[in-house]
Amino acid sequence: MTILKFIIVYVVVLALGMGAVLIGIPQTVALWTFTIIAIVVIVGYMIAMTGTKNTKLTLFAMKLQKNSPMFIHTLAMKNGDLQDELAAIQVIEKKVKNEDTVLDYQFVRALRLNDLAGAKAIISNMKTSPRKRFNIALLEAASKKFGVARNYKLDFIWMEYYVEAYIANLQGNKEKYTEYMLKTIEETKGLQRVTNEAIYERDLREWDAVHDKRKKK
Repeated sequence: MTILKFIIVYVVVLALGMGAVLIGIPQTVALWTFTIIAIVVIVGYMIAMTGTKNTKLTLFAMKLQKNSPMFIHTLAMKNGDLQDELAAIQVIEKKVKNEDTVLDYQFVRALRLNDLAGAKAIISNMKTSPRKRFNIALLEAASKKFGVARNYKLDFIWMEYYVEAYIANLQGNKEKYTEYMLKTIEETKGLQRVTNEAIYERDLREWDAVHDKRKKK
């Protein structure tokens, strides 16, 4: 939820408070009641997005805004296929103004399509993305430079676990992949946890087809 949406929620609640005053509820009681409701809604939303391991709560909050560019890619991974993911990234490209955020998703698309040259070019254009080192580590792994990928110092332990899971996927080691994806999920909360769960579910759905295809190459 953006700052603008926070403001809109607060203004709507205050308007309801004033409406309550007009129908005879004491002004102080009405305004305090609706202000508290607004605060609870906003804090609850922030917890759902960043502070809880209860993915049902996070998914509920996401589905209330299922067309938001912030959520459509995660929901596409959870409920759709590759084409749905690619379509979601196209929406992000059109609607999201932050350049590094767009580049992050373009990098994800390049990896999904195994376009390593494109992924490298995207990283070179990143300026302030907090995920740049993480993306570089994934690119090194995709390039079969597993030792190099593991040596990157990443911002969060879940990122290190995810790199291990990604490598295990590339190597076709389902047992190790599952081990490290479950560790990845356990170390995250809110939207990131739901996203990691969606990646895990997607990869398991695609596992046999993807690895049969790799064996034939």
